[in-house]
This record gives sequence, structure tokens and C-alpha cells, in this order.
Amino acid sequence: MMPAVSADLSKRLVPDELWELVAPLLPSFAARPQGGGTAPRDERAVFTAVVYVLTSGCAWRHLPPTFGTSSATAHRRSRYGPGSARRLHRAMLDELGARGEVDWTSAIVDAASIRAKKKGGSLTGPNPVDRGMKGSRLHVLSDVQGVPLAVAVSGASMQDSLALKPLRSHLIW
Repeated sequence: MMPAVSADLSKRLVPDELWELVAPLLPSFAARPQGGGTAPRDERAVFTAVVYVLTSGCAWRHLPPTFGTSSATAHRRSRYGPGSARRLHRAMLDELGARGEVDWTSAIVDAASIRAKKKGGSLTGPNPVDRGMKGSRLHVLSDVQGVPLAVAVSGASMQDSLALKPLRSHLIW
């Protein structure tokens, strides 16, 4: 049996205060009436693994086994269900807003381009700086402290200035 992720790392990545905010927003385990399926995992350990991957840039397949959950389990849980990411984001902004830690006076727009695999989907377009290869752009509107206020995806050809209006419509006031 592999040792569990250290308590220090777990508490640093997902402090109790964050866990108290997040835990009620995650879907609870529902046993299948016919039985079988996978046994429930420690949701905090899985959420900690998700936070680790998102903050470290580590690939899912390289998730250290000390997290006590497989990379496949954590990756599946990173998509906790429809609307989960929006609910978590809303709760985070509400909490930070209540503390006065969101600066609404100015914002920064940034984007990252991602090349599409094979044909791409509906949110792909020709990338003007990558020989017209299909791709997407992830646009992020954040406050001056780096708190993400809104996120949108577009074809790779959309400029940040054109993405500002859709980003503003995604803002949670």
C-alpha cells in the first residue's frame, strides 16, 4: 500500500476553509440499485489531486501515487458534473467578494492558444500564428490580483479584444 499524500501538502492545497466551501457543492456518492460499480473514494483526496494537477501543471498520467487515488479517478472527478465548475467558481468569487479580496476596478484579459487534435470541434478555427492550423483559444478575464473572473473558449483566430464582450457576459455579479 502506498503512503497517503502528506498532511502538509494536502492542507496547503486544500485548506479546511476551502474544503468547507467546496464539499457541499460536490455531488454525493449514489450507490447503484443493481450494485457493483466503483467504491466511493475519499472526495477530499480526489479534490486535492485535482487541485494539484491544476496548480502544478502536472499531467494526469504523472499524478504521484501518494495521492491515494488513480489518475483516471481524479481526472473523471475533475468533471464533477454539469455546472459543477460554475458553482465552484461562483462560490469562490462570493467568498472572496465577501472578504473584499476581489478588485472589480480593473481587469486583465489574457489568452492561450491550444492546437486542435485531428479535425477539431465547433470551438476551433484557423490559428493565424500557427500556419492556419486549427485550434482554440482559452480567454481569461481576471482582476489585478490574478483571480479569474470569467473564462471563455473560442476559435484560435479570435483576438483578445474581440473576446472581451463575451467574457463580460460570463461575469458573475
